[in-house]
Amino acid sequence: MSKFFAEIISLVFNPLVVLIPIPFFLVFETGGNLMEAIIWTFLSLFFVFLFFLFILFGIKKGFFSDLDVSRRTQRPLLFSSAIILTIIYIALLYFLHGPVILYIGALSIVVGLFVVDLVNRVIKASVHLATISALLTFLVLVEGRLFILGFILIPLLAWSRIKTKNHTLQETIIGTSLGILLTITIYVIFKYIIHV
Repeated sequence: MSKFFAEIISLVFNPLVVLIPIPFFLVFETGGNLMEAIIWTFLSLFFVFLFFLFILFGIKKGFFSDLDVSRRTQRPLLFSSAIILTIIYIALLYFLHGPVILYIGALSIVVGLFVVDLVNRVIKASVHLATISALLTFLVLVEGRLFILGFILIPLLAWSRIKTKNHTLQETIIGTSLGILLTITIYVIFKYIIHV
């Protein structure tokens, strides 16, 4: 029963699932109207869906083991594909005069993927934990201390990733640390150096 619960937690906090509401939140919270937020969310979801289809295709063809791409040796292809797709998304934002906040979010994803790919060459850091810790850190920085309560999700998600045998404790700690440190670094650069 506990393994089933762990699998549900891992699915709910899958990075692709966690990304779904973010474009809406970013556009709406930075002054976009409801319709603009909805349009950019659906456009963003299209790219998330394309990436999901690529993973399914990879599983079918045998170059990905499962939806989590659990084998460390398979992850460079996953990360490089995600980076390429995100760069195409950034180009589309440029041509459609997209909201600046989505550029920042997409650039943050590219940087995060690049760093996680480098770390992955040594140890399989948890992308689940990196994503949720990055999101929670961003919410605390932008929306306030109330969101600190969300950090209770981190040990729960870490437990689920360990319970499902996708990661070790060390890999979950590294993923969490990367998410927090990268988010703080990117936030400081854009807010205090570039002044966006």
